[in-house]
Amino acid sequence: MADGMDLFAYNVNHGATLVAMLRQPRREPSAVLESEAESLQSAKTLNTTAGGESVAEKAAEMVVDKTDETTKVTAEPAASNNEVPVELECDQCDNSLDSKCRKCGCFTCGGKDDEAHTLACDECGYYYHMRCLAVPLKEVPEGDWYCDLCRNDPNDIVIGETKLDLSKSRKSKMPSATTKREWGGGKSCAGMSKSCTVVPSNHIGSIPGVRVGQSWRFRIQVSESGVHRPPVGGIAGGSTTPAMSIVLAGGYPEDDDHGEEFYYTGSGGYDLSGNKRQAKAQSFDQELVRGNRSLALSCAAPVDEINGAVATDWKQSSPVRVCRSYKLAKMHPEFAPKEGVRYDGLYRLVKYWREKGVSGFYVWRYFFRRDDPEPAPWTEEGKQNIERLGLFMYESEDDGMTAKAKGKTPAKSAGTAEAHKRAKIQRTYVPSPELAEMIRLDKQNIRLWTQIGANTYTSESAYLEALSEGELMCPICQELVQQPCTTPCGHNICAPCLRTSMKKYGIICPMCRCDISSMGLADSVHLHMNQNLVTILKALIPSYGLSWDSKFQVACMQRALRTGITVEE
Repeated sequence: MADGMDLFAYNVNHGATLVAMLRQPRREPSAVLESEAESLQSAKTLNTTAGGESVAEKAAEMVVDKTDETTKVTAEPAASNNEVPVELECDQCDNSLDSKCRKCGCFTCGGKDDEAHTLACDECGYYYHMRCLAVPLKEVPEGDWYCDLCRNDPNDIVIGETKLDLSKSRKSKMPSATTKREWGGGKSCAGMSKSCTVVPSNHIGSIPGVRVGQSWRFRIQVSESGVHRPPVGGIAGGSTTPAMSIVLAGGYPEDDDHGEEFYYTGSGGYDLSGNKRQAKAQSFDQELVRGNRSLALSCAAPVDEINGAVATDWKQSSPVRVCRSYKLAKMHPEFAPKEGVRYDGLYRLVKYWREKGVSGFYVWRYFFRRDDPEPAPWTEEGKQNIERLGLFMYESEDDGMTAKAKGKTPAKSAGTAEAHKRAKIQRTYVPSPELAEMIRLDKQNIRLWTQIGANTYTSESAYLEALSEGELMCPICQELVQQPCTTPCGHNICAPCLRTSMKKYGIICPMCRCDISSMGLADSVHLHMNQNLVTILKALIPSYGLSWDSKFQVACMQRALRTGITVEE
């Protein structure tokens, strides 16, 4: 790596292969040689004089020859840098001038002649005749010189903040690197480039900043937004937790959509092994496991694995986020989007049961009813709300660039393109006056809010994303900061993470290593939580702090009663 650079200064893409080269130190003289050099140096620096002449001057005039089985040391008065010339005996040829040796002679031919045109590698220390090199040299090079085994190609060294040159890689020589065929016709094999950090992955309810009518071109982008996390599966949930979200794509013939209400068929029943992932007919019964069971857990009724159940009060069922895919248009075009995937709001489960499907095998069916304050996107009121909010189909920045590089026009309708253009130019998210007043009171994060306010955001979701993935991401756990503590240097860190860091590394900031002892007692875990920042995050994210706020307040009261000291957290 370049001087002053670390690994984070390089723009390395996901899946890239790095080759690290470690420079080894030179071989040092033996212990006997070091002792001889130290004794000679001490004799030169001795301040005692003999007969008006210093011992150091006498030692400089002497030539000390001492030869034993391992070492020969010679002191010359002409050494200007006070270094002792050293000659080591070769353990392979005993310094014989007649025998060839690759250790003390030329590493290529083993010869020991023509010392005037013999080069020593500054890395490995081996000798080379200038005539024996792969590219023979006629003149002695100036400065450092490295042999072919130690020399690095400057083109393979990545300078800070630059990308790797893959033009000579093995991948660039494969046929797939230059093929013109479009494999998949979309993002079927694309991986996630980011993840939602505004709320946890098991969050139930609406996602802050995502409004009804928001749409995405690809399923992978829906997963990145946090609305529906699985990039392929239709049900988000496990066997022990209620379902968080589902996607209506018309995958089963039993699906029946009426907009405000719909009948959803559970997952399973298709043989997806081997090369049968495009199976058209159900081949076995569905079971109430995994995603199917998570839907049953969201119903306000005990789980019945045989007959199903009906909610005692469907309003008390767990809310489920519902998205509709353009694939649903083949069955219910009046409620399906024309393209991409659209978020249609929260629904609650009324009942679920087991019955025989069209194929003759048993399926689990679920009856949902809409319960969202925002209007449905297919209604006139919903269309006006989408226009008022400036919602448009989300497309990542590289989608248009990829299409242009192929000489094609991005596949989107004229209405979507116009809405996208209008939102990009006119729509800008501005915090409400109440939120702006809360931000003004947060004096500890003046630098943060000034930097955030200097940028423009097309939606509330983009605003929250900039906060959760920027200054309000804890540098230790890499999540949205919880129980935030703002250090005197202006960094926001989770209180539990900061306590752990203080125990291991001392009372210093994990980001910039400045002293933060003013935040609390040096030997205590009593840290001052930034209540102004908590108020702002609760206003932006209604579910923020639900997992720790009540426990934190109880702990503060108990500590105050036990110690008699009230700590302002």
